[in-house]
Amino acid sequence: MKKIALIIVAFLMAQCAMAQQFSLPILPEKMWPSDYANYEADGLNCCDYLLNTDPQFNAPKHEECTNFLVRWLAGTPAVRVAMVDGLVDVKNPQLMVAYIAGWTRQALTNPSTNDLLCCNVAVEQMLNYYFAYKDHVGKSKLCEKLLKEQSKGNLTAHIASILAR
Repeated sequence: MKKIALIIVAFLMAQCAMAQQFSLPILPEKMWPSDYANYEADGLNCCDYLLNTDPQFNAPKHEECTNFLVRWLAGTPAVRVAMVDGLVDVKNPQLMVAYIAGWTRQALTNPSTNDLLCCNVAVEQMLNYYFAYKDHVGKSKLCEKLLKEQSKGNLTAHIASILAR
């Protein structure tokens, strides 16, 4: 049991170290929609960093990644994130960013995916982030409700019912 715990800790530390090893370019002020494709890898790096790094670990890097991702998403035609009431905690910026990063990562790595799948992945990423960093992001009634649905095995159906409204 101790060996498994040590392996998990080593894995998480390696992920944090790898997530630190990228630098973000500065997006030009004026870009054509087709120019945004050149920055998809940077968008994915931001998603990975934001989803896998403690928000307290390197706050300036978190802010830099968040700003880059939001600015990139505002212009790219490749990804359109649906902010669905009842599925994303818009009152908590860190959880909202985890949702956006989860959706973006899914859409970029699986271009033929649909909104339901992107939303499922985004909600699950938000819940994983909430569970991992609950002490730093604070309590979320929405996440607690979604975790209950997940524990009952109803999360996908719950998401589909909200999207169908």
